[in-house]
Amino acid sequence: MFTKEICLYLLLGHLVKAGVGSGCVPVQCLICDIRGETSAVSCSFCSNSSAQCVNVPPDSLSNCKKDFQVSVNGTGSAVEEGEAFTLTCDYNLPPLDLTFGWKRDGVEIHEGQNKSQLVFKKALSHNSDRYSCFVNSTCGLYESPPHNVTVNAGNNVVILVICGVSALALIVVMGLAMKFKLKRDNAKLKERMKQQRAQAAQSGVPSPFTHS
Repeated sequence: MFTKEICLYLLLGHLVKAGVGSGCVPVQCLICDIRGETSAVSCSFCSNSSAQCVNVPPDSLSNCKKDFQVSVNGTGSAVEEGEAFTLTCDYNLPPLDLTFGWKRDGVEIHEGQNKSQLVFKKALSHNSDRYSCFVNSTCGLYESPPHNVTVNAGNNVVILVICGVSALALIVVMGLAMKFKLKRDNAKLKERMKQQRAQAAQSGVPSPFTHS
């Protein structure tokens, strides 16, 4: 038990943090069979490790480790503004204390922290960029190549322009219609007052007073 704890300490202290080094490495991370043999170097099991950990010489670790791959898979590299899209971090690492992270144009971001997916519920034009994911595990730190995402804003801009012009035209039409209605109502009022004055003159009754 004590030997196993030393193995894990060496592994986490040198392999995960530094990415290189030697010590006891989980057999799942290495190109080894059950006897600890690899095509490049002979790896001896750590004592009392129940074949879970392999002792790898410092100069042979790079040859003994598996070539794990990490990549970003998207529902679409080119999406329309307003649509939803998802980026998924694909990997072939063994499930050994995996943690995930995401970068945008090489800078780590908080979105999708410790999640294998980066979800955009509504794509905006400023979301266009280069995204990559990284996986930190007992086998080491692995990062994907950048994945380009382009958000097309052209159609939405045209729609907004059309809506704006339509709204302006509607306001102008309503204004002209109200002006025409007021003019027509004013003309009817004048005609009605004229008829009243004519009737009053014929009957000898003073015509109604009106404001000029």
